[in-house]
Amino acid sequence: MNTEISIYSDVVCPWCYIGKTKLENAIQIWSSDHPGDRFTIQWKPFELNPHIPTEGEDRVQHLAKKFGSVERVKAIVKRTAEVAKSAGLEFKGSEEGRQPNTLLLHALVRRARNYQKESELAGVFFRKFFSEESDLTNERTILDCLKEVGISEAEFAEVKNDQNFLKEIALEEEEGRNLGITGVPFYIFNDKYAVSGAQESELFLKVFEQLEREGSA
Repeated sequence: MNTEISIYSDVVCPWCYIGKTKLENAIQIWSSDHPGDRFTIQWKPFELNPHIPTEGEDRVQHLAKKFGSVERVKAIVKRTAEVAKSAGLEFKGSEEGRQPNTLLLHALVRRARNYQKESELAGVFFRKFFSEESDLTNERTILDCLKEVGISEAEFAEVKNDQNFLKEIALEEEEGRNLGITGVPFYIFNDKYAVSGAQESELFLKVFEQLEREGSA
């Protein structure tokens, strides 16, 4: 069985990080019993905050504006960190720092597809933002992320300065919204089945089972 999975996601979405972990766990479980099956994952852009300036903005102010108050933000962050911990992830549980505009990050993840490393780079961005509280508006931080997955610094400058490529990423995001996608994570399996939200691994396994049944029918 060959399964293509498109994932609409944003690297500053905690549920996307949690969902990535649960999907990968499901793939690992499935592959242990079906070693011949193959999964191809493509990451699709979806900006939760497309109107943030390119230099980013204060995270506390951003979240308070989005969720109504600092007190509510603290409660949400704490609860999300607890869910992340149950999935084996470490969230710092802090609402401080910089909230980035993620268009460039999406473009870099797409460029990483050329090296079969888009999932790996997305994972590094997630970890840096949520587990290490790194500033993803900082060029040095982004370059370190690229270096970690073996992508040259030259790619950063090329992607950053390629306005046509950035427009392509923005257009693909618009196409997703035109499909009716209003929140992430959002998964599409073989252009046939869709799953919304950071679901448990068991649900993904049920999708794989359905695809297998249809493939053998």
